[in-house]
Amino acid sequence: MSKFLIFILICCFLQNVKAQTTNKVYPQNYFGAPMDIPLLLAGNFGELRSNHFHAGIDIKTQGVTGKNVIASAKGYVSRIKVQQGGYGKIVYIDHPNGYTTTYAHLNKFSKKIDAFVKKEQYHQESFFINYYPDSGLIPVIKGERIGFSGNTGGSGGPHLHFEIRDTKSEHALNALLFGLPIKDNIKPTIKGVRIYPLDANSTVNNRPAPVYFPTQKTGATYGLVSTPIVSNKIGFGIETADYLNGSFNRCGVYNIKLLVDEKLIFEQQTEEVPFDESRYLNSHTDYEFKKKKSKWIHKSYIEPNNKLSIYKTTDQNGVLTFKNSGIHKIKYVTTDAYGNSSTLNFNITSTSNFNLIKKPIHKNFVKKMEYHLPNEYNAEGFLIQLPDGALYNDIDFKYTASPHPKKRWSNVHKVHSDYTPIHKPAEIFIKCNFPSSIPSNKLLAIRKTSKGRIKTHIGEFAVGYYSFKTKYFGDFYIYHDTVPPRIIPLNISNGKNIATQSKFDFKISDNLAGIKNFNCYIDGKWVLMEYDYKKARITHYKHNVISKGKHELKLVVQDKIGNESLYKCSFYN
Repeated sequence: MSKFLIFILICCFLQNVKAQTTNKVYPQNYFGAPMDIPLLLAGNFGELRSNHFHAGIDIKTQGVTGKNVIASAKGYVSRIKVQQGGYGKIVYIDHPNGYTTTYAHLNKFSKKIDAFVKKEQYHQESFFINYYPDSGLIPVIKGERIGFSGNTGGSGGPHLHFEIRDTKSEHALNALLFGLPIKDNIKPTIKGVRIYPLDANSTVNNRPAPVYFPTQKTGATYGLVSTPIVSNKIGFGIETADYLNGSFNRCGVYNIKLLVDEKLIFEQQTEEVPFDESRYLNSHTDYEFKKKKSKWIHKSYIEPNNKLSIYKTTDQNGVLTFKNSGIHKIKYVTTDAYGNSSTLNFNITSTSNFNLIKKPIHKNFVKKMEYHLPNEYNAEGFLIQLPDGALYNDIDFKYTASPHPKKRWSNVHKVHSDYTPIHKPAEIFIKCNFPSSIPSNKLLAIRKTSKGRIKTHIGEFAVGYYSFKTKYFGDFYIYHDTVPPRIIPLNISNGKNIATQSKFDFKISDNLAGIKNFNCYIDGKWVLMEYDYKKARITHYKHNVISKGKHELKLVVQDKIGNESLYKCSFYN
């Protein structure tokens, strides 16, 4: 049998495997590789990330920036975005078959695309742009270079983030279902399960608290180290991950099934995740367990206000009730997008209603808050308002207040726990008393997390209260920021001749509120400065906009609360 025939049979097999995992038909071999190096993945579609599901695949770039990024298919550039965080520098290409591909964290755009970007940046007088070129203005052909890989935006290291979206709905789709040249014959791993008592009368191992059970592998299947004992309303969760050939990076699984006594109770599948649903991940996962133990758990039951559309099959929303004594067979099957699957089999022992001698006490519990209603709590010098749907489930809301150990302008308000996620922003009002020397527009709210990190929230002051919005519970107090950003020139100074330099740059930083914007003017005309916030550096690459001779430079840097710094100098070119 010829090598070519063997190759065709392998491709057909892989496509048939994919056909078994989804009922939808996706074009195969229409989209080519978006890079001209082997596609080894550092992340995949549906992988669990902070506050969201990963919407694309992360392609390794051999640990460096500057690798060629090429158009996956013919089309035209429909959007170009440059932002501080998020995707950094990103190109969107619309294709005639109804799909859009995205190429994110770019270091640079191609020469053709960069000409349009620079023109728009100078037009808007801003490094940050969200630009929609006219349809067909920037056509591309399959395999054309559109940029160079980088590490811009919220990237944690050099790579290309690549997505395939439905153009009409803008929903991100699982790119691994489109026949890209990516190899994966590795089965997912299953590390453990966590079992949850779901009401006050439920127990796991005779206690009213969740219990994590690690797995052990015997042959081709997984089992548990010990046998769980459960009673009443119970939910299950699984810690599982996938790995692809040529990479040690943890990736997400595609499909998870839970069977109890051979009956399918729950099934999830990450084939498509609308961006407006992605934050529901905080309900899908065990939010507190991830924060405390750094373990990602897929819950196999659905909380009341979890509106994710990844669930294919659920019986009673995955909630099981065990009221009689007996043995039950539990089976988990986890599968990746290429059809590789792993199985976990274990038994649980159920007991009749277990009466707790001592009920759990919720310390500092002040109010029951229901997920489907607007909620409000008012105390001396404090008010919190949550819209309906802000919570994923009912909570016993906790609150205390105490003086700050240092000189601050309010008490420290301990608002519930940052181990409980919020889906929609809550509005908080805190009474504050600050000296007349501090302008009210320089106030901000400080949130301290359970790990001691400091986050800032900017709102407004009125009638004695500072109000702001937040998607997090935590410890809050009011302080101020009157310190302007810091500007440090790195390779330019008063009177310097920069004719032999290809660029000049500055280091900029801010102590609290964070950098909002920056503007550089030469002889009164705005010039482009590129911002690398990871390095806290802004750079002007000389774009033939500076003529020969003496020039006056002015740089203005502003933070998010309005503090401003100014740097001036003369230089020669």
